[in-house]
Amino acid sequence: MSLILFYIKKTVGMMLMPIPLTLLIMCLSFLLMRKRPKPAKFFLFCGILLLGLTSWNPMADRLISTVEKDMYIFDIKNPVDVVIVLGSGHKDLNNTPAVMKLGSSALFRLEEGLRILSANPNATLFVSGYSGGMSESHAIVMRNASIELGVSSNKIRTFPLAKDTQEEAKSMAPYLKGKRVALVTEASHLKRATIFFKQAGIDTIPAPAMYLGSDTSDWQINANASYKSERAFYEWLGRTWQWIKG
Repeated sequence: MSLILFYIKKTVGMMLMPIPLTLLIMCLSFLLMRKRPKPAKFFLFCGILLLGLTSWNPMADRLISTVEKDMYIFDIKNPVDVVIVLGSGHKDLNNTPAVMKLGSSALFRLEEGLRILSANPNATLFVSGYSGGMSESHAIVMRNASIELGVSSNKIRTFPLAKDTQEEAKSMAPYLKGKRVALVTEASHLKRATIFFKQAGIDTIPAPAMYLGSDTSDWQINANASYKSERAFYEWLGRTWQWIKG
């Protein structure tokens, strides 16, 4: 049942992202066009406006700033026992170094995790993420990439069954009692992630690995801006669901 709920949550979340939501609004407007032309035109206008604003850099930067604010670079003077790099995404490629399989977010996360780890040579690296239908779990790909980048295999612990941040927190919590923990993920995701670990009884030190926002936006409408807006929408939905579940 939990697996069904997981996929329902992912599907609903996907449909409420800016581009799918725009398409839904436009489809509704076309369905209403013959019988209800005035509401149809209104919905069409709203769809165009939503797509335009969420693809416009100044607006996208304002949206993403709402979930990235108050997240500061990790100070490596802080000693830690464990560095957690939360799961992201990778490609299913054959005969390719593991580091080349990682998506851009995963690369940023791993790079920040290794920066912190290098300042704490006795710390352990935790990596996570399930397979999602691919030949290898994300945790294993992250482990292999870390080894390729010089981390000793005996310093890495993998959590290959966790499908989302809440499951990551629950599965890691038993190994983190009394430990000083750095939690690495995107700046936009950190607030929600720290809450999940707090609910699991673990205090963490936030370590943002990737900032999408900019203080000096250009005025372009492009896919990069759309991605920023998508990340903001995703985190708003995630925090709302987190609040509902308590």
